Amino acid sequence: MYRVSAICLFCLTVIAAGAFAQELSTEGVECLPNEANQLITAKVDPEVRGSDEVRLYFRRLNPTGAYYWVEMNPSGDGSYWAAFPKPETRAQRELSDDWWEILESRDWMADRDREWLEDYFDSQEHELAEYYIAAVDIEGQELAKTATALVEVKDRDDCRVPLDPYQVGQTRNLTVGETTEAQQGQEVYHWLCDGIVSRVNYESILREDEYCRACVVAAWLPVVPAGAALIAGTTIEKREPQRASEVQPGN
Repeated sequence: MYRVSAICLFCLTVIAAGAFAQELSTEGVECLPNEANQLITAKVDPEVRGSDEVRLYFRRLNPTGAYYWVEMNPSGDGSYWAAFPKPETRAQRELSDDWWEILESRDWMADRDREWLEDYFDSQEHELAEYYIAAVDIEGQELAKTATALVEVKDRDDCRVPLDPYQVGQTRNLTVGETTEAQQGQEVYHWLCDGIVSRVNYESILREDEYCRACVVAAWLPVVPAGAALIAGTTIEKREPQRASEVQPGN
């Protein structure tokens, strides 16, 4: 069972879709380990139908960057679990006026003010993350969702996550879904490539992760001494990260 810190919300939201209604809940997570995976569980009642799925939506807390998602794994009796990708080492950005106007309506800002948020940002060694869980239909339309939660990213020694062999296998074969066209072909904004093998674009088309695959290939290419010739047919292209999206949309 996961313990939940004061900033991480116990979530329960009910949304009706026609005559079909679901209750979706999660106990959340206490922290995300920096440059390592974290697990999260959820409960759906009644269980989703065959064509529906349960997703974990996530992003780093930054003025730039829209949500990504991973499909959650069923574990029986309406229970689901998923792994977050590995957070990249990033410092928390300072709060601007424009960004405050976006964040002040977040679920996790209830009963808190700007002074609290600025102090909280100052106390963070790593960039925070936010997430929610949703049940979606075959077209990606939300049937039910939890509140949006905020979670700290901590050094791995301060946020240990034991994984069994099956869970380790899952973290090494992640498929990450995108929510905007601008995310295609780019990095998963402020998350490591390690373990990400495929993507689903905003039109629900599955593909190999071209950005992370290029990074892996480059990492395994031999170091060529100055003046030496490359192997025939080998091309090394330096790729600069692009903006994954414009300013964060609201909930």
